[in-house]
Amino acid sequence: MVYMKKKWMWIAGFIAILLVAAGSVFGYQQWNETKTKEKKDRVAQEWVAMLKEQSFEKIPGLVTKDSVEQAGYTEESIVEKYKAIFGGIGVSNMEIDYEVDEEDNLEYIATFDTVLGTISEIRYKTKLIENEDDYKIDWTAELIFPGMLSDDKIRYTVNEAKRGEIVDRLGSPLAFNTITYQAGVVPKDLGEGETRTAKIVAIAEKLWITVDFIEGQLGQSWVQEEHFVPLKTLPYGADTPAIEAVQYQQVDTRAYPLREAAAHITGYVGEVNAEDIEKDPTLQAGDVIGRTGLELAFEKELRGQNGGEIYIETANGEKRATIQKIEKQDGQTIEVTIDANLQQTAFDALGNAAGSTVVMEPKTGNLLALVSKPSYNPNQFVVGISQSEYDAYNNDEDKPFISRITTRYAPGSTFKPITASIGLESGVTTVDETHQISGLQWQQDASWGSYKISRVSETANVNLRTALVKSDNIYFAQEALEMGEETFREGLNKLTFGESYELPLTMEPAQISNKEVFESEILLADTAYGQGQLLMSPIHMAANFSVLANDGVLTYPNLIAGAKAKTKEVFVKETIDTIKPMLVEVVTAPEGTAHELNGTGNIAAKTGTAELKKAQGERGVENSLITVFDANDSSYMAVSIVEDHRAVGKTATQLIKPVIQYLELLTQ
Repeated sequence: MVYMKKKWMWIAGFIAILLVAAGSVFGYQQWNETKTKEKKDRVAQEWVAMLKEQSFEKIPGLVTKDSVEQAGYTEESIVEKYKAIFGGIGVSNMEIDYEVDEEDNLEYIATFDTVLGTISEIRYKTKLIENEDDYKIDWTAELIFPGMLSDDKIRYTVNEAKRGEIVDRLGSPLAFNTITYQAGVVPKDLGEGETRTAKIVAIAEKLWITVDFIEGQLGQSWVQEEHFVPLKTLPYGADTPAIEAVQYQQVDTRAYPLREAAAHITGYVGEVNAEDIEKDPTLQAGDVIGRTGLELAFEKELRGQNGGEIYIETANGEKRATIQKIEKQDGQTIEVTIDANLQQTAFDALGNAAGSTVVMEPKTGNLLALVSKPSYNPNQFVVGISQSEYDAYNNDEDKPFISRITTRYAPGSTFKPITASIGLESGVTTVDETHQISGLQWQQDASWGSYKISRVSETANVNLRTALVKSDNIYFAQEALEMGEETFREGLNKLTFGESYELPLTMEPAQISNKEVFESEILLADTAYGQGQLLMSPIHMAANFSVLANDGVLTYPNLIAGAKAKTKEVFVKETIDTIKPMLVEVVTAPEGTAHELNGTGNIAAKTGTAELKKAQGERGVENSLITVFDANDSSYMAVSIVEDHRAVGKTATQLIKPVIQYLELLTQ
């Protein structure tokens, strides 16, 4: 019995050993399979990451040497092949989904951008080969593009889209494509020695370029004695002066026929640089894009999309397969609400003044003119402005690059009808109430210290009509103080202070004051007649003052033709019906501040002067302003500002007359 018991114990132990051994073998197999899978996954991940990052120098370490040699490549040439192809067609933004199956096949789907746009779901498949203690990719040229052979090449053609035009409300071009002339020389025509030197000096002077630049152009490696060497592309509309040894050839360009008159609206285009191409790989050297203005705001719509084809070409120069084919889409035409003739008229009317004129249709919000002066010629920037030409603009003390259309100013007395409207609706201001005012200066009490509010015309008894016609600052200051800040601000907040407009223009919102509350009664009083910290651009003024021409309804400004008018009710019609006849008298009454415009048409107006000074008592720079609108059917409203009008010698009222005359012709 003892023997049998020992025998069974021995058998059980043997079985246990077998079971442990079997478990160990199974565990080892599981461990080995896991490690093998990790190796396969790792090489697959590294291959995908290399493609997405375009780290092609890693390729030799990821592929088998045999497959590379069999394909006819070396470690160096396979790297260069990828760089040339991916770089040539502008591959970027690659996204890849991949998997490794049980048969060691690596399959992946790639989507990426090229110079022609996005290629979606390109399918690849290869084998993972065990290589010593690791796995590597079995490489063929089909891993560049499916269907590609080792000696094939990748080619592409581009069919350039035509940039869309910017046109005014009547279809007249504000920006269009045309030709200009490029000045250059054929080296042999320059002669030698002193003759050559003299000709180059003369060319430099007449083309506004430097001798060093000319010599640099002539010294390029490709230049030959009988080849045309470009020196300068002339802006659209420029003359082609006869210069000894200089020839001209036609080149494509973007043109702005209104030149300075519309520069701050249209902006301009310029050639792309390396940074532009890095941001947008669909761009290529030589392309032009919008740099400022509407050209920039509507870049996508105007540029359209280039067409073309990317294809595989055989060693014999035949097309093997198309990879991507895109039909070109020319850019859209952007129609704006501007009237080109009115724009030019308003620009010319400002003469030598620095300032701005904005004309709007109060009922639709359509902006008919947006003038900023002084300005610059955008055609110069398209072809590449010279340093001396740029310096002339940049050093101009009147700052022609500043868009005064969107610059914020104190609106001055042009704001008084708004204060009057708030006062009437609050019940504080009445038509019959008369203020007894003595002298040209006034302060509420001694707490104001030395600060006093001034007026231009001394009138003892001032009612609302007199205050508007003669533009009495003291009257409106007193009305605002009687209303109080809460009531006055409540009225102001019905307008568009603090709001951003839906315009393709960069502009800070209009503001009532620097802080959410007035910090003194003086600031409240000053704001009532358009000074203090009140800031509005000419566009803000046109939009907010539209309530005066539009029965109390404010119309938001619009620059794109066909857009639906956006409005909001601010004042009741009865309020405007009370004020509007008084604004007509600003023009018709002999004592009216805009009486110079009497006879121009049935118009209503409000003039203003905003003084910029550092301290009470000193005389500062004065900006002259005027708001004018059609009193018949509110077909137009114009706002004009003349900076430092005393230096100019003319007020905004005097300078705007040709604009009103033109607008009156349009209404007939």
